[in-house]
This record gives sequence, structure tokens and C-alpha cells, in this order.
Amino acid sequence: MLVSRAASHIASAMRPEGRDEALAEGITEVIAHCGNAGLGLFLAAVWHWLDERDYHDAADAVQHYIESGTMPTVKPTPKVVRRRDVRVT
Repeated sequence: MLVSRAASHIASAMRPEGRDEALAEGITEVIAHCGNAGLGLFLAAVWHWLDERDYHDAADAVQHYIESGTMPTVKPTPKVVRRRDVRVT
């Protein structure tokens, strides 16, 4: 289920940054459930899922991380805090 969900999110991402974010989220889930030992198998399964469905750009991105031995890093986006107007009218 982790593979299918992560691969689906990666495939649906419109931009490379979105693919990296989806892959990073999937990796985080796998590590939480299976530890680092399951990471290689997870990446291979995600690559296969994408390749079989002709998501070539996404499969190439995953292949890059497999071959380079690196993982995607996602910059945290700052949350915008809405300020309340404290003036009383």
C-alpha cells in the first residue's frame, strides 16, 4: 500500500519539486513502518510501478536517487500566520 500510494502521488505531481516532495513523504512513511532496511526495496518497487505505467519522467527521477544513493530533500515552507486586526470599532 505504501508503494502504490507514494508512486501515485509522484506520478500525479506536475513539477519536479512536487515529485521530490511526494517521494520524500513516501520515504518517511517507509522508514517509520519498516526502518531503513526496507528503503531499497521500496524505491525499486516505486520505480517499477512508475515505469510500468509509462510515467517516464517520474521513473527517471526515482532512478536518479537510486543510482546516486541520495534522497530528495524538501525545503520546509514557512507557514503564513494571518494577523488579526485588534482594533475595536
